[in-house]
Amino acid sequence: MSTPNYILILVLIFSLSSCKDKKNEKKAIEISQVVSSDLNVDHFNIWVINPNKAKKKLTDIGFTSVPDSLSAVHKGQGTAGRYFYFLNNYIELIYVYDQTELEENNKINKDLDFVERANFKKNGASPFSIALKVKDYNVEKIPFKKVQYHQDWMDKNASIYSARNSKTKLKEPSIFVVYPEMESGTFKSMTELENFSSEDESWKEYFKHPNGAKKITDIVITSTNLDVKTETIKAVNGIENITIQKGNEHLMELYFDNHIQGKSYDLRPELPIIINL
Repeated sequence: MSTPNYILILVLIFSLSSCKDKKNEKKAIEISQVVSSDLNVDHFNIWVINPNKAKKKLTDIGFTSVPDSLSAVHKGQGTAGRYFYFLNNYIELIYVYDQTELEENNKINKDLDFVERANFKKNGASPFSIALKVKDYNVEKIPFKKVQYHQDWMDKNASIYSARNSKTKLKEPSIFVVYPEMESGTFKSMTELENFSSEDESWKEYFKHPNGAKKITDIVITSTNLDVKTETIKAVNGIENITIQKGNEHLMELYFDNHIQGKSYDLRPELPIIINL
């Protein structure tokens, strides 16, 4: 694990200013073409109305959350998050922290979808966002039309890139690409985590979950009114271990450690998520 990635983990945790079994094939009926790409999943955002209630649904089934006092507030954006870390990525429950700030940001960044996604209960938008990272980072390698976005809580001269159609195709998950310094750090195993030396070891506790979860190994996101042939959906469906498919409701199914425990938890209706341990 690189030093920049380790530093990022500390920034994500301690900064107040920053953000089925293993499947063997894609859904052949719905996905007509899988594109190769340099993309990988970095983390997920799930829009929620009540972050405390949503967080409790996850902690009640044995997940450890980052303390609220250490969770990020996205200054200038009007949002904040509650976080759950795993060895290969993390989940962020994102919510409106300041409605006025959210709306002011929307006036400046009209091509972004924060207001629409935050209003998912009323407009039927997908409450899911997928943050991607690009191998050997190069903006030109992002395989879909994009909108550049910068805020004060981001690194100087750095931006994220949102898929342009995330604003117009609200039934799809929102898609965006993070820059290298924002990418989440990863560990191959709990042993590698434990052996990573640092002055403060307390952050390691946030990766340890009483229910035994270590890595997210498979993700299936169902969306309503989905066109699987758009450039964004084709690009995401070209990533190993993630599928976006069409269905009757917005739903995220997360598989941990190849569903080794054989346990499942349906968190609906409070959270549109099924957890498979």
